[in-house]
Amino acid sequence: MHSPFLRSAAAVLLVAGLAAPAARSADPARQALAPRLDAPALVAALREGGLTILMRHTETAPFAPDPATFDVADCKTQRNLSEKGREQARAIGAALPKLGIRIATIDSSPYCRCLETARLAFGKVEVSEILSIGDELSFAEKHERGRAVRERLATAPEPGTNSVLLTHTGTLLYSFGLDARPEGIAHVFRPGPAGTSVYLGLLLPEDWVRLAAASPPAAGGAPAPPR
Repeated sequence: MHSPFLRSAAAVLLVAGLAAPAARSADPARQALAPRLDAPALVAALREGGLTILMRHTETAPFAPDPATFDVADCKTQRNLSEKGREQARAIGAALPKLGIRIATIDSSPYCRCLETARLAFGKVEVSEILSIGDELSFAEKHERGRAVRERLATAPEPGTNSVLLTHTGTLLYSFGLDARPEGIAHVFRPGPAGTSVYLGLLLPEDWVRLAAASPPAAGGAPAPPR
């Protein structure tokens, strides 16, 4: 059963007119917003730029951290990327220039699994606390964090480029009603009018590689992501 926070957040977005007829299969029990674009059309939109990718870290290794020893600055105390997760992140990074997609800014949760995903896939990264796990926050604090993320989604990146926000299940599911599975899922937004954002659709980790393999070389080649 969805939490009141999920229901209220989803309602706000739906009332704002951000939902659209489904362009790709999604689980209605988990995702409140329907994609407007399928994966190939979404890549074409990213090639034009002006979008923000709200993404969960790639696959992690099974590990249950001890809350008593957890330290956000110490990766040994956290659940980290598996080798497959690292391969997924590297593959996404390798696909970007083939797809002609430019990434200008990358912001990440301070957790190691998000930072590693960001660095392997996109390059240079800035830490942002609003993308962190917020399980211990109050309802009001979670609402405020969701508002801060929505502001980021409504902010246009540099012309011809895109922004990336690396985060966790809580941000995707409880702030937006978006599917958080599988790990590495990426949701794409376009800035809308009056401080809003429009949900365009999602890419799974394998979509980047599949579409890059099927795509002709980008005209002139896209610059490598910043390192």
